Amino acid sequence: MNQISCELLKEKDHRVLDFLFYWKRPIRPGDLKKEVKIKHSTLNSTLKRLVETQLITWEKYGPVSLTSQGMEYAAHLSNHHFIIEKFLVDTLDLQKIQAHSEAIHLAGAFSCELIQKICQKYDLSHDTINPEYCTLDY
Repeated sequence: MNQISCELLKEKDHRVLDFLFYWKRPIRPGDLKKEVKIKHSTLNSTLKRLVETQLITWEKYGPVSLTSQGMEYAAHLSNHHFIIEKFLVDTLDLQKIQAHSEAIHLAGAFSCELIQKICQKYDLSHDTINPEYCTLDY
């Protein structure tokens, strides 16, 4: 993902994109708010930011969905989460649920270079998505 760096988006942006990636269909903002546990006003700001970066489509009172660029970015971001989670579980013995939560917090702070180093250490591919993590709650 070259156009938008993972480090440029906020944690709540990551949470929304990650959720939409696995949800795979449009969702109403009210339902999205419940799923990602973000306050209404914060979600509106997040959605506006993601529309401006052309990662989602959303018009006030309409459903939210990923654009094709958003899908590509969210896949990249999801891989970052998976790789960070694997690192936290395998290296620090965290439980998967806690590792998932921590990975969401850390994803924006990890550069793609650092992610590549973790991939090398654990013989992972940055391009492989692990669906095992998509059912965890935020």
